Amino acid sequence: MAEQMIEAEAGLEEQLNSVIDGLDFSAVAGDTVGITWSGEATDKDSIREVVAAISRGETLDADALLSSVLNQFLHEITGKGRLMLSLMLPVLLMAVLSRLICGQGNALSGMCQGACMTVVLIPMITQVIGELESTKETIVSLTGQMERMLPLLITLLTAVGGSASSAFFHPMVVMASGSMVFAAREVVLRLVICVCAVTAVNHLCGGAHLTRMARLLRSAACWLLGVSFTVFIGTMSLQGVCSASIDGIVIRAAKYAVDNFVPVVGGMFSDTMDTLIGCTLIVKNAMGVTCVLTLCGVLLRPMLHTLSSVAVMKLSAALLEPVAQERIILAIGDFSRIMVLFLITMLCVGAMYFLLIVQLLLVGNLTVLLR
Repeated sequence: MAEQMIEAEAGLEEQLNSVIDGLDFSAVAGDTVGITWSGEATDKDSIREVVAAISRGETLDADALLSSVLNQFLHEITGKGRLMLSLMLPVLLMAVLSRLICGQGNALSGMCQGACMTVVLIPMITQVIGELESTKETIVSLTGQMERMLPLLITLLTAVGGSASSAFFHPMVVMASGSMVFAAREVVLRLVICVCAVTAVNHLCGGAHLTRMARLLRSAACWLLGVSFTVFIGTMSLQGVCSASIDGIVIRAAKYAVDNFVPVVGGMFSDTMDTLIGCTLIVKNAMGVTCVLTLCGVLLRPMLHTLSSVAVMKLSAALLEPVAQERIILAIGDFSRIMVLFLITMLCVGAMYFLLIVQLLLVGNLTVLLR
């Protein structure tokens, strides 16, 4: 019995290796997952090695992964000391000048407060511009990575019998890397820059009163992301389930025809087809998990970088509240919310690709289930 189990495991591993060897990994030959991998070997970082490892049942070390994320976040926080100093030091100096030297309510005090606001706005605007470039680079990198990996997943979906589903999802991948990404990168990010400019003018010129305009632009950016995301996911989900139903019926009809109309060897061919489809399904699910890990690896560092900037701004506003003017505290709070918009944009693009990967996995599994 034990020998039969060993032979069955060896045969299954051989089938899995044959399916993996049949895939063309040349497009992702130089890419890595970017997530700390744990197993018998610690150098499993390439796409092919990770797919093979997951197919064999190996898993991630959750403790090591969480520790790595926390260490990265603490590193980003400690690296923001210059930003925190550039926000707090001018406010503290101007508070001392305003209260001890200039007094309250005179013209010199107003000039000091205006200069303080200008000095505080400069590093925040510089930080927003830096986050804008980082967000654009992240979206481009994420789109390129997914465009190289999703064709492999669609190929495996076709191999398990999802021909109708793959024919539908190929234009959906183009749509994901086209319209949604264009809206996020070219429209939403420009709206965020407009929010930054309006917010800076509003706080620099006390009589401008552009708060509602900034809120309107911020709401427009969020609504555009939300509507695009909802339409894309709704269309993909409905059409994907319908395509999976068609593929499941086609596979059942093909299996029935082979089993009943091919004499003598029809049953053997049918069992072989079941084994091959099962192994391909395992590799497909492993490829989907690898795509998700790669997605997280691309998004992890820029998101932690943005999140640390938001945390430093909010902490600075909380520490300065007892001594600073209310308009300075409001300005820091408004710019921290602008930074959150960059975080939301990256999350929306990442969530779109994540749900696309999950949909491909579910449709493939449903196709095999319906057969």
